[in-house]
Amino acid sequence: MPPLHRYSPALFAAFMATSFATGAAAQAVTTYDDCIGVAQSAPSSALSLADTWYASGGGDSARHCRAMALAGLGSFAEASRAVEMLAQETGDNTAQADLYAQAGDFQLAARDAVEARRLFGLSLAREPQNVAALSGRAWAAAALNDFAGAIGDLNNLLWMTPNNAEVLSLRAAARRQTGDIDGAMADAEAAVVADPDSAVAHFERGAVRAMVGDRTGAREDWLNAERLDPGGETAQMAAVNRARLP
Repeated sequence: MPPLHRYSPALFAAFMATSFATGAAAQAVTTYDDCIGVAQSAPSSALSLADTWYASGGGDSARHCRAMALAGLGSFAEASRAVEMLAQETGDNTAQADLYAQAGDFQLAARDAVEARRLFGLSLAREPQNVAALSGRAWAAAALNDFAGAIGDLNNLLWMTPNNAEVLSLRAAARRQTGDIDGAMADAEAAVVADPDSAVAHFERGAVRAMVGDRTGAREDWLNAERLDPGGETAQMAAVNRARLP
């Protein structure tokens, strides 16, 4: 899944414009940066902090901090709705694109790929080369078994970020799902070359090798994935697949 908590320069600048509360209560609240730090480390505390800050004049900065706290608590759908509302109200096109992309990320985390794809589309309508939105929409499409749609967005991403191991790995997986084994192998090989320390790249090359009957190569790749991502999700999937090899 794409990173959930993105802070683009445009998004950060948009909220820093109202990052200080006004009046005597200013010392009782915090800056946007500090509030986000609390949202990440103690989201329950950040909820009340953001509410107090908003009541004291924190504005959209406080509202966004509250959304981040909700996400930290696992209330991803609610966080997404809050961020989408902020996107609808801002007049900055780039910040709007980033906010819609972040709202889409939260819907992916909530496992609502349909809603996520809608939000990523809104982001791309405002900024067609928004990397976060392209990546997110590719994930949403794959979750909906629209692998051709995922490949289209991944093609654009690779045009913008050539030799990106993660994107190459994702396109290899999508191509594998469509039955394009030669294309999947080419992408997986390129991903490993681009980043030999990428567990995802090794996992995906192992998956393609297993499909073509190269059990030795698949086992080697999955062992590498386990080594490169100790205790991680990719390592766990590699271990399961390796155990299933005949």
